[in-house]
Amino acid sequence: MEERDDVKSMLLLLPLSVRSSRLCWPSSAAVEALQVLARGPEHSRVDSGEFMARFISHLRDSLSLSSTDYFATSATLGYALFFDELFPRKDSEDWFQNVVPSLASSLLRLPSLLEDHWQHADSFVPEKRGVVRTSLRVLDQQEAGVVLLSQELIAALLACSLFCLFPECLRVLQ
Repeated sequence: MEERDDVKSMLLLLPLSVRSSRLCWPSSAAVEALQVLARGPEHSRVDSGEFMARFISHLRDSLSLSSTDYFATSATLGYALFFDELFPRKDSEDWFQNVVPSLASSLLRLPSLLEDHWQHADSFVPEKRGVVRTSLRVLDQQEAGVVLLSQELIAALLACSLFCLFPECLRVLQ
């Protein structure tokens, strides 16, 4: 898996690592935290914006992602302000009861979703001279390309974004 150019181009940008040619979460503590979160707020105690921000901070720490600067105090306050004060209480309860556990489940599936994607992506679009590359990859500047992603993979990548799990090297690319 790690020999593929498309995989190599993405590994620095993902919160995952490769072990025995398999993608995985680099920390068992992160997996355990996501499993607890997937079971709902009665197990995770994540039932408010404040507790969600704390959870994210601990999750980032377990993945050795810096919690300074990138996940600043303002982000923590933002989660608390939005979910605890601005979001209607009933919607907030529904969010933490249903949506957050679903997002955690999606994150737990991210390694297998990416592996499946990379195994099958380049077989989707035939071309006269072979197969058009459609896999998730970093394209060079001014390089034309096509990337096809499943809805489930897109959801998992968006969950990574909401949980601030992309490594800080993303800021370097901007």
